[in-house]
Amino acid sequence: MMMAYLDKNNEASKGARMKHDEQYEIPKDKNVTKTGLDILYTSQDRSVTDDSLEKKILSLKHLLEKDPKAADLKWSLFVAASNTYRYDSCLKPFPPMYIKNECKDIEALRKAIESVPPLPLMCKELNDASAYENYGETIELLYWVLLRLRDPHIKSVQKECYVSILRKVPLEVPVTSPNLIFQVASAKQSATEEKWKSSAKDHSTFYAYHGSRLENFHSIVHYGLQQNMCKRSQFGKGIYLSSELGVSLPYSPVGYGWGGSLLGSEISCIALCELINHPDIKRGDSKDNARNTLNDSIGGRIPDKYFVVTNSDLVRIRYLLVYTQNLRTTSTADNSGLLVWFKQHKLLTFVLGYVVLLASVGLTQNKQVEKYYRLFIQKAGFE
Repeated sequence: MMMAYLDKNNEASKGARMKHDEQYEIPKDKNVTKTGLDILYTSQDRSVTDDSLEKKILSLKHLLEKDPKAADLKWSLFVAASNTYRYDSCLKPFPPMYIKNECKDIEALRKAIESVPPLPLMCKELNDASAYENYGETIELLYWVLLRLRDPHIKSVQKECYVSILRKVPLEVPVTSPNLIFQVASAKQSATEEKWKSSAKDHSTFYAYHGSRLENFHSIVHYGLQQNMCKRSQFGKGIYLSSELGVSLPYSPVGYGWGGSLLGSEISCIALCELINHPDIKRGDSKDNARNTLNDSIGGRIPDKYFVVTNSDLVRIRYLLVYTQNLRTTSTADNSGLLVWFKQHKLLTFVLGYVVLLASVGLTQNKQVEKYYRLFIQKAGFE
């Protein structure tokens, strides 16, 4: 299996280098700046030094070791956006190394994604001196998704903090709690975060949930919830949120992320957002008609427990609540043995179980078998 990955990556890496050389030609009179994480390698140009390449590999390895689940989620959201037919709107930002002559080469990107091994395995392969030779295109793509797109960045939240986070929006109707919670944290010098804080100076803030399809979250995380991307709805055009998790859950159906994910291939995601209590946020719990109704509403006033945001700058995503179907562990021991084999071959397991059952019934009717059974019982002292 490992050899299959190597063969795929050697072939894909050669193709990627040819594409990169055509698209990204660095003039001879310019030098590539050696700034560690800030270097985005889009080709194997001679001006790219071994030192800077080593820093890139070390940075990627450090990230995968430090917070494997957060890295896995970010990658899974990227893969979900890549595999949808709506990739042109969902896959934003789009990896520049797969854009040629202003055209997005989605097929080449999808092929590269298929050759990416599970991230714990990739982390181990980064220790190899020939890691870039074997996984050149994979390293470039993972580095771009996980490190270049670092504002905001996703961080795992400790289990003991889940209750306090969910209490930010008191629930009246009990619902199933998420399996995992991740914090969406802004960089120290984030222009969008500073703009939001400036707008919030003279107002209070509150929290609410927003549900969306899995493939939408790659762009949602990086660009925030955008009012202009929302379709006209029954109560007016805007970003819909709710104070009840159970109201938002149906809008986040289980989606297919990435087959090699630690979180499982089928997950759903809910955004827990912080909002500025501003007149541009319409509230169903307000008695003021100016606050509970939109001009373009065809359904009348906004229902209770609903909020409709008409200004994208007033809402920020703070947490991602993730529901998983089959959460895996990073332990290699959990990925081996008969139990895992049975889980992966459910139909065959069922057939084998049925055959064993028929054989057992047949044997119990056999007089010779019954004779030996009674003899065993006597020898064992059970009679």
